[in-house]
Amino acid sequence: MTQTGIVINKESWSLLQEEPLYCPRFIDRAGTDELALVVRVELIDFFLDAQLPLTIDLSTWQSPQGTWVVTVTYRLHPTFGPGTGGMFYLNPRQATDSEILRKFLRQEALSIVFLNEDCAEHYTTRLFFDPQAMARWWHQVGAMKIALGESKLREESDEEFEQAVRELQGA
Repeated sequence: MTQTGIVINKESWSLLQEEPLYCPRFIDRAGTDELALVVRVELIDFFLDAQLPLTIDLSTWQSPQGTWVVTVTYRLHPTFGPGTGGMFYLNPRQATDSEILRKFLRQEALSIVFLNEDCAEHYTTRLFFDPQAMARWWHQVGAMKIALGESKLREESDEEFEQAVRELQGA
């Protein structure tokens, strides 16, 4: 097991026990530059000392109304059974999401914590980002930040962002 210094508080542990299996979740430690991706799995033994079965990509999209959405896609492809994937949608105008994005882009590797089904055991490793992918991410986010200008970050929900996500999903 690789020590990464990631600490998850008790409240987060209890929330993670309710998360569906194989659905990653970002854990952001406020006041630090720590960001990790946590995934509950059925059998943690399949992930020990194996090649990391996870790929991550980031892209930006602007709705016709001008609302920006940052999409982080993941693909979990274990050596057993079918793969699974999904997306996180980050709102660059929302304070919490903006901080996750900032931390994500500052890391050359992302800590990945695999939890067994009841969250009693865990395995921590690191996913190193491809430098070319990181350069592309920086370019996309930089262009988005220029377009956004000096807009003030929001703390509350953002209906324009929610509508943009629905448009992006084709709903």
